[in-house]
Amino acid sequence: MSADEKLRRAATQVVDLVLTEDCGYLDALPDAVEIEMVTALSAVGRALDEGTPNNLTEAVGLFLSCAFPVAREMPGDLAEAVTELRFSLREYAARRSAAR
Repeated sequence: MSADEKLRRAATQVVDLVLTEDCGYLDALPDAVEIEMVTALSAVGRALDEGTPNNLTEAVGLFLSCAFPVAREMPGDLAEAVTELRFSLREYAARRSAAR
């Protein structure tokens, strides 16, 4: 699997976990987590649907910077998904830099 595919898969996992149609997971999050993450995570979802790889990396970077301050308050499954997304972004960036 390419670094781009891993990044897309990890981003999709976080978006699908939190931004469900019934909003049950989102509503169950601590308020601080929801407030910090929801707008940036929506941008990740839009970038997955409509954006270029550059749009996705920018949206993921923004999301991760918003998620970092509230990481300790996240449920375990979300914290794991965010950690995987962070590692996927690093791998993507490293491979992209090496290709230049």
